[in-house]
Amino acid sequence: MWRRLKIYFNQLIRNRFLQHLFFWCLSFLVLMNVLKVSAEVKTIDLIYAAIFHIPIVAVVYVNLRLLFPFFLEKGKYLLYSLLILSLIALGSGFYLVLFNKWVDYFFEGYYFIAFYGFWDISLYFAVYLVATSLLRLARGWFRLQEIESERNKAELKALRSQINPHFLFNSLNSIYSLARKNSKEVPEKIVQLSDLLRHIIYDSDRDYIPLEKEIGMIRNYITLQNLRTDEQHKINLHVDGEVKEKMVAPMVILPFVENSFKHGLKGGADNAFVNILLTVSDHKLELEIANSKGKSAGETDLRYQGIGIENVRKRLEMLYPGRHKLKITETEQTFTVDLQIEIN
Repeated sequence: MWRRLKIYFNQLIRNRFLQHLFFWCLSFLVLMNVLKVSAEVKTIDLIYAAIFHIPIVAVVYVNLRLLFPFFLEKGKYLLYSLLILSLIALGSGFYLVLFNKWVDYFFEGYYFIAFYGFWDISLYFAVYLVATSLLRLARGWFRLQEIESERNKAELKALRSQINPHFLFNSLNSIYSLARKNSKEVPEKIVQLSDLLRHIIYDSDRDYIPLEKEIGMIRNYITLQNLRTDEQHKINLHVDGEVKEKMVAPMVILPFVENSFKHGLKGGADNAFVNILLTVSDHKLELEIANSKGKSAGETDLRYQGIGIENVRKRLEMLYPGRHKLKITETEQTFTVDLQIEIN
């Protein structure tokens, strides 16, 4: 019920007609109290405030519907400024004619007069034009922010969908290798893979998950991958610090672990190794991975980075803007990853 009320309320707030109605009701209330002739609000004050708004409304909507979109938004600033000055002058002239001549034909016996001169009423128009133009600019800015937010969410979802199949492929290969050996551990490893897939399906769509859960997923992944290596060639993972009650974006650590396995253990190096150190402090997470550089790594670290690493770079920029550092270093024999993230 509260969800429906929230959606309905948001729809009301976004309704442009209601936005304009609220603005003019507020304007009417303010000007009525400014223009009233006595301490109490009388019928004449209501009528005068309503008529007073006629030239103001006309000037505001000529600007919003014509001058603003066709001149200001198209970068014709000088022409827009000249037209605004002309519009204010025309509005002020209309105000003087309205109250000094025309209003008596419609409201006989009230003896309405123009309280303000040309320059005074011009100031009124200028204030309204500035205020309504700023509101329009603000509304456009918020709309752009919403569009950017939706675009980022869509892009993050697309990036996750690119990472997950790669992860599934590697994990299935691990179990396949185990099954060829007729190992009794296959059912247990299938359960582990099932847990990992459940984590991917239900947790990777979130912006942040418990760090402890992410580390548990990585441990399971390493356990599966170690099944495909010789006894002397193992991935070593060490976690230093308190991980409880810490949150991290899902699937930002795993691609680096995957790449270290591919280039460190499966890259054809003579003395293959992968060392992973995860250090957690109150407000910082640091991932250090060092792995041997195999023959298949090629002459450039671009192959090491690959699509998965590039996706992680983009996700880090979106989820940790200005709050992370990523450095990938290549030597003749090793690749080193140093990732630092500011966490809660």
